[in-house]
Amino acid sequence: MYESLRYIHGGKFISRGSWKHPERIIDSNELILVTKGAFSITQGETVYSVSAGDVLFLLNGVRHYGTETTDDEVSFYWIHFTCDCTEELPPVFFRPESPVQAEVLIRQLLHYAGTDGYPRECCEWLLKVLLTELTVEYRKSQSAGHRIYSMVKEWVRINSDLPLKVSDVAAYFNYNEDYLNRIFRQSYPDGLKSYIDRMKLLRIKHDLINEAMSLKEISEKYGFSDYKYFLKYFKYHEGVSPTKYRQTYYNVHMNNS
Repeated sequence: MYESLRYIHGGKFISRGSWKHPERIIDSNELILVTKGAFSITQGETVYSVSAGDVLFLLNGVRHYGTETTDDEVSFYWIHFTCDCTEELPPVFFRPESPVQAEVLIRQLLHYAGTDGYPRECCEWLLKVLLTELTVEYRKSQSAGHRIYSMVKEWVRINSDLPLKVSDVAAYFNYNEDYLNRIFRQSYPDGLKSYIDRMKLLRIKHDLINEAMSLKEISEKYGFSDYKYFLKYFKYHEGVSPTKYRQTYYNVHMNNS
C-alpha cells in the first residue's frame, strides 16, 4: 500500500489578519488538517466548508481557491506529497473520529523532516502511517452505526476536559453502567473507561505541544486536583513524563499569510 508515496515538504500555516486561500493548481497532492478556525475553499467545482478537526486533500492538477475572506485566525498543518495510488487515499474531505492522533503523527513527520540526521525514508514511512491512520478513522466513522455508541463517544470527546467517569456518562444518558459498557464494547472492545482516558490524553498531548500553559495549569484544566497524580497518570499511560513529551517533536516549519 502507498508504494509510490513520496514526501515533498510540509509545515504549519497560521493566518495573520484577513486571509483567503490563494488560487492555484499544484503538481502534487496536499493533505490539510485544520487545527483552528474555519474557511471555505473550492476545488474543481466543489465548495468545502472546512473547520477545526477536518481533513482535506487538495489534488494534483485540480484548480483550487479560497471562496471567502475570513478575519478569524486559521491554522492548519499541510503536507505536500506525490502518489500514483490516489484511489487508495481517504476521501477528499472528511472529519476523523480522533484528529488529535493524526496531528501527533504529522508533528513527528515534520520534526524528522526538519531535523538533520534523519534519512528521507523516515518521512515517507511516517506519511504512510498517517494516511493509513486517516483511512482507518474514515472507515470507523462510516461503520460505527450503533446509535448509542456514536452519541456516547462524541459526547465523551467534547467533554474530555472534564473529570469524567463511566458513572457520569451513564447518568447523563440515563443508562445503567453495565448496560452502557456492554453496548460500547461492541464497537470499542477496550471499554468506555479506556475511551475516556484516551480522549483525555489526546487533549492533554495536544495542549502540551500547542499551548504555552504550565503543567500545573494543564493538570487543573483536566480536573486533576492532585498535581503529582497528574504526572503519574500521564507517565503511566504514555511511558514518558509530560515535560519529556512536550520537548519531543519540537522542530516544525512555520509559515503565515
